[in-house]
Amino acid sequence: MISAYRSGVTDGEREEFEGWFGVQTQDLKTQDGRLEKPEAGPRKRHIVSVSLFWKHVNGGDPALPTPTRELLIDARRLGLVKRFSPWECYIEPLYLHSSEMKKQHPNVTFRVYLAADLEFLAAELAELGWEVRLMKSSSIRYCPGGFWRFLALEEADALVTVVDADRIGQASGDIERTELMDRLGLSLWRVPGYYNADTRKEVRYRPILGGHFGARGGLMPVRECIEAFVWHWRHGSLPLTANIPGRGPVPMKFANWPDYGFDEWFQLAAMYPRLVPGGTLSFIPNDARSQLLPADIEYATWANSRSELVYF
Repeated sequence: MISAYRSGVTDGEREEFEGWFGVQTQDLKTQDGRLEKPEAGPRKRHIVSVSLFWKHVNGGDPALPTPTRELLIDARRLGLVKRFSPWECYIEPLYLHSSEMKKQHPNVTFRVYLAADLEFLAAELAELGWEVRLMKSSSIRYCPGGFWRFLALEEADALVTVVDADRIGQASGDIERTELMDRLGLSLWRVPGYYNADTRKEVRYRPILGGHFGARGGLMPVRECIEAFVWHWRHGSLPLTANIPGRGPVPMKFANWPDYGFDEWFQLAAMYPRLVPGGTLSFIPNDARSQLLPADIEYATWANSRSELVYF
């Protein structure tokens, strides 16, 4: 499928993908209240990666106005919230917990992939110690913003912990899991998105949650895989069903660009098969009930017999 993408993608499509996934400015920091690129210094191997954007999550949702600080803070009062308040749930946690996280983890780089229309937050986030990568896109809906945090996995020999911005206050546990994974000589830790869901009408199962996993970097060309995935969806050549034993093809839920969950469909189909051969550390909630979880565990341990399973 990557070969088909390479031979079939047009210059116009490449330009569009650059607009969606390209970085406008990277590694910003503050100097006397001004943003600038930092001087080169010792590279920290471990990266905590976060995406930050403000959009409704599905293609059928209305467009939101161009964000300002006031709109983000007052979004609920103004009727602009369908699920979670942008300031309270995603931005305020970064302001409240970043200093604490930096103190607890001085050898970790905290990186935010920031939507173009949220540039007014860049200086403050840099002041808090975040490495700011300002994107060329403001995101369309949930995508492409949901994918940006995966771009850190391009970096060879890095350890990457991917978290949702609203969970930054709990990032220490995820950082510890990534470092444990590394000490065990494995390539991935994850908590499966099992959803306790039936598979008769649709498949919701996800082996990796988009904002709750860690992995070694450099194991796959992440951005090219993302572009190829979107390209095949657009051209109708991306499978959108799972072949469930005893049932046959069942539609995958969350399999539409630029809607919510499309990033986790990518993780299942394109990312997971490239990471499991290096060994998987699976954290399984003890209330998980899923028809597909046992098959997933069998797959992970078959791919690498050193894979480990932890119930919590």
